Order: sequence, then structure tokens, then C-alpha cells
Amino acid sequence: MMKKTLFASCVVFLASCASQPAWQPGNNHLSVLTEQIAAAPESVHYEDFWAAYLESPQPVSNIEVRDRYLGEVTAIESGKKTCEAVNWRSVANSNVLSLMPHLTAAECYESIGNTEQANYHQNIFQFIATGILSERSGDSSYSAYEVASWADAEDLLTLSGYEIIDSYFEFANSRNAIYRVYNVKGLDTSQISKVYFDNARFLHRLLDIQYPFAGTSDQLFTDVIQVLASSDYAARHAEGTAFHAEKQYAEAEEAYLDAIIMGSVSANLSLGSLCLNGKSLKFSRNECAQLFVAAADLGLEQAKVYLAYMSYLGLGLEADKNLAETLLASAAEHMPQGQAEYELYSYFASAQFAPVNQALAEQYLQASVNKSYPMAMFTQAIGYLQKDNYHQFEPLIQQAASAEFPPAQLLYASYLLEEKQDIIEGMTLLNKAAAAGHPPALYERARIAQRGQHDHKVDLNQAIKDYEAAALRDFLPAQLKMGAVHSKNLIADASPEIAYAWYLLCGRAGNIECITNMGYATEHGYGVEQDLSQSAELYKLAAQSGSAISSARLGTLYETGRGVEQNLDQALSYFTQAAEAGLTTAMNKLGLMYLDSSSVINSYTQALYWFEQAAQKNSKYGYFNQARMFEQGLGVDVNPDKALSLYKEASKLGHNIASLRVAEAYSQGESVGKNIQLVYHYLKLAAEQSNNQKIKQVIEGCTNTNSCNDNELQQVFSKLSSGQ
Repeated sequence: MMKKTLFASCVVFLASCASQPAWQPGNNHLSVLTEQIAAAPESVHYEDFWAAYLESPQPVSNIEVRDRYLGEVTAIESGKKTCEAVNWRSVANSNVLSLMPHLTAAECYESIGNTEQANYHQNIFQFIATGILSERSGDSSYSAYEVASWADAEDLLTLSGYEIIDSYFEFANSRNAIYRVYNVKGLDTSQISKVYFDNARFLHRLLDIQYPFAGTSDQLFTDVIQVLASSDYAARHAEGTAFHAEKQYAEAEEAYLDAIIMGSVSANLSLGSLCLNGKSLKFSRNECAQLFVAAADLGLEQAKVYLAYMSYLGLGLEADKNLAETLLASAAEHMPQGQAEYELYSYFASAQFAPVNQALAEQYLQASVNKSYPMAMFTQAIGYLQKDNYHQFEPLIQQAASAEFPPAQLLYASYLLEEKQDIIEGMTLLNKAAAAGHPPALYERARIAQRGQHDHKVDLNQAIKDYEAAALRDFLPAQLKMGAVHSKNLIADASPEIAYAWYLLCGRAGNIECITNMGYATEHGYGVEQDLSQSAELYKLAAQSGSAISSARLGTLYETGRGVEQNLDQALSYFTQAAEAGLTTAMNKLGLMYLDSSSVINSYTQALYWFEQAAQKNSKYGYFNQARMFEQGLGVDVNPDKALSLYKEASKLGHNIASLRVAEAYSQGESVGKNIQLVYHYLKLAAEQSNNQKIKQVIEGCTNTNSCNDNELQQVFSKLSSGQ
């Protein structure tokens, strides 16, 4: 509850889409493009057409215009109107992205021999259908077909020869994104499959929120799902899913039952799962099976796999292995080859409903691999890789990659690039996975472009393009990167508000680094109103999840009393937490706190310990502060040689004052012999490390004349020490 409240109070108003003037055919960009497509479809890029549509007022009037189209169709079917009496250009072009009006218009004009008008609408129809289908496959959320309304999605499926069984919503990243997934049956093959659709850009246009940030205020749920829940079974089902995730089981059950009554088939599976978990108030475990039977009878073959699992283990049913095999075989007939066995494997491998059954899990994973199901091969290959069994890993992952399965392509590409140094084949596979829209592949390709690895030239523009593509496909590390792109002004239109919006988007989904960056932004008022108490709460949330940086920053707030009541014990606790997690800045901070002779916690032993820990991680401050202790005899015997050695280590790592100390030592010759060349060397180093131009000039003059005396050297040391 605290996390939900915390993020709700973080939401800021994001730049929204500008209001548009009323659409006038022939008088705006969308109309111009429409006419261009009708005349020469190849002359327009689909993405440009999409952008023009979203910038127009057409999305807002989508439902009204569709109702007008349906009214015209009803009038024609009832004989009240002839098709040629309809002003089809007005009807179809008022919501130009909708497929069916163009198709109906083309068929009408073709039936009356008006070839010119038929070709006009046919060209637009083909352009839109090809644009939707050409770039994506629809078999996952990251390759979902992009449409405007869900009515368009259903039209596309029907035109493609599918029978729609039902649909449901799939959430991504704490409801930051939603996809509508259709369970469909091929009319020719009778195979059941899922087709994903994404209309996020369209929904953002309706909500008047900058894409893709509606999720930062949960508006995709509150202003879309909940608004539709009274009339759309998939939305009511989605409400149940949300209740279920929040452990509000009674509310989830009511929502699932409502969705089933409204026509959802998939809600039977969700309610059946709730029942199997013993969370149903209306069904005993012995009654769970009837929910899966209902789904199976209505065409969802996945329900038979659940029933097979229950029959194997005797969950609410009498254990019956033969029945289980019969159910599995029946499901397999109508699912992609190997999928039924893989789903059964996943149930046995999970402890969701019963203890893990490793033997049966391995049996059905192998059965799925034997049928060359890509996900199964990928899963088994990972198991081999974790055991360093490269002999079995390599041919299996190669086979999965050859099946055009993007996760396998990425894994095999990484193996080829890192282990085999096969750059050509590795990058070829990585590019294929990225081209399919696989977010981790896009992210990895971006990292390679940013760093210039694997014979790839550094290309920040390409890296940012891929980071953004992955971020828009809900990949949290990429959303973090996009926040950094804006924070660090890496693009011309960088914005601190957009940086914060990206951090908020991935922070709501639980990414610790994003939450930490939200804390930093609210602490300093970067892209959001400064709020130190809010910053402290965000740091606490991230620290509880293991963020060492957040622990250290929270320690600083407690030390200074900013945003929280000053509490040195709390500060020490958080600094220690961060230091124990390996953060060198926290180690050095602890060392300085213990080094303070006026502090009640003063302990030279602890101070030296933490400085040593920092030095072991190549911290220049860890070496420098140890050197100070040995130079001044703080809790240790004075040891100039030890101090000089530590100063040298700090100097190597870029500590300018350490370089100055080494130069002074060679100048004075107290613990080492005087060496004017080493004096000059370390003075130059100190000046470069401090980037102090005045001191550089003094040193250069001294070096050029080779006549610096001790007084002149002391002036140089004095200037360096004072930072002049």
C-alpha cells in the first residue's frame, strides 16, 4: 500500500497532445496523404500516415463515425438504401484508418461498375492492411499488431479468415501498458492461436497524454479498463486480474464471474486458477474442474492442458494418468506442435497449484523439445548453459534460433559474440532478433552501438533509437536508459520532465535504479517539483530493495536533516548498509565519520578498516585517507614510507592532492631522496588532475627555466593546496 500511495503522489502533469482544428477533407495533412495513397500507395510511408492520423481529430470521433458506417450498412441490408446512394468517401475518410468502410465501399463501387472509385478505396484498404501486417507478427506483446480501435482488430482477424473465440487484456509492467489478446481458430486448420494487438498510441491520443506515459498515473486502467468494464467482458476480466494480483480474491471472483456471464471464455481459466489455489468463496476444489471443462467446451484448448495436469496429480479430480494423456493429446491436435506439452511442463515446474514435480516437468519438456517447439528448446538450452554443458547447449540453441525464435536468436548471438568471437554470425542473429522487435535484443544492439563493440563503430544515434524502441516495448532497463538520455541531454529535445516520466514509468514497475533516480530528481527538483521528504521515501523504497546508492543518499539526508529529522544513528546505519553492499563512496564516508575525533563514534580502527575496504575496490579516496592516517599517526604509528606508497596509489587513480603530497615528499627529501624530476612529474600530474590553469602556467615556467628554488616550489604547493 505504501508503494502505491508513494507513486500516486509522484505523478506529474505530462505534456499532452495539442488540440487540433476540426478535420476538413482536402484541407489538412491527413487528407493530402489519403488522396496520395489512393493514387499511388507506394509513395507514402505507413508510419507517416499513422502519425498524421494521430495528430488529427479523427481518433476522438472514432466510435461516432463507426456507428455511422454501421448505420449505413444496416440501411443497405434492410433495403432502405442502395449502396451507391451512400457517400462512401465521406463515410470511409471520416475515420480513414478503419478497414471495413473502405472494403465495403470498394465492393459497392465494383458491383455497379465504378472502377475508379472501387480502386480508390481498394488502394487505401490494401495500404492500411499491409501497413498493419508487414512489420509485426502478432504472436507476442512486443510484436503486437498496431491498430487504432479494437473493432479494427476484430475486422482484421475476420478478414484474415479467423474465428474469434474471445479476447482478454494482458498487462505489462504494473499496468503501464495493456495489450488485447485474441484467442482465434483458423477456419482452414482448426488450430487455436493467440494474436496480440496494441493500440497504445491511439489510447494516449484519446486520453490526451503524451505517449507512452499514461501508465505513470495508471490511466490505462482507471480511464480505459474500468470505464469499459460494464460493457466489455475483456475489461471486466482485466479488473478481476488486477484484483487477483492485489490479493483481493472476493472481488476478483466476482469480476471473473461477471466476465463469464458477459461472454468471456478466458475468464473461466482465471477463475479456475483462483479455485485451484483455494481462494474461491463459491467453488470448492472439487468443483474447479467444471470451470476448465466449460472453457474447453467453448474452444480453448489450453483448458484441456490444465485438466490433464489436474488428472495427473489428482487435483480436484480422481488421479487418472490415461485420462491426462487423452486430454493432452486432444489439446495438442489443435495447438502449435509441442505447445501443449510445454504448457504442461510449465505447470509441473511451478509450485503455483502443487509442489514442483521435477520428473514430470523434465518428461514433458523433453516431449516438447522432441516436437521442436522453440520455447522448449530455448528453455532446455538455458538449463544446459547453466551447467556449462556447451556440448548439448550449442546445437539446441542453434536449432531454436533457426526456428526464428527471437529469444533464442539473442542468446545464441551473445554466445557467438562473447564465447566464439564469431562477430559476423553473432551480429546477423542479433539483428534478426532486433528486427523482430525483441526488446532485450534491441537493448543489446543499442549497447553495442553505444560502446562501439564487435567491430561496430560508436553510433550514439542508433543506440538511442534502439533504446527507445525497447523502452516502448516495456523493457525496464531501456526505459531507465531513456531517462538517462534526457537527463544527460544526449538528444536535441532532451527534457528533464520527460526524463522523470521515464523513471516514473519504470519505477512503478519496480526497477530499483529507476526509483533511485526518481529520488534524486525529487531531491534536486529535476523535472519535478523538489520534495525532500518525498525523495527520502523513494530512497527508502529503493534501499529496502537493495539499492546501495539509495542507502548512501538516504544516509546523507539523515546526516544533514534534509527531508527527514536529523538522526546520526540512522545515517550511520544507512551508510553501513551501502558500504556492506560494496559502494565505495559509502565506505569512504563511514571512514571519515569514524575518523572525526570530535564525534561520539570516533574509532580510528573502524576508519582504517573502511578506507582499506574502499582501496581494495580501487578507490582513490580510500588510498588517500589511509595515507593521511599513516602520515599523521591517526590510530597507527607514523609511517612516512607507508603514507608515501599509499599517496602514490591514490595519485595513479587521479587524486590531485595525493599527487601534490608525493611531489612535496620528493621536494623535501625527508623520507626519500630529493628528486627534482619526480617533483616536476607529480606537480604536472596534480595540475592536470585539478585542471587548474594558473598552476599549470607556474609549473610550465618553472620547468622551462629549470631554475625553481625551494621557495618557488613551496608557492606552487601552496597554490595547489589552496585550490587557486
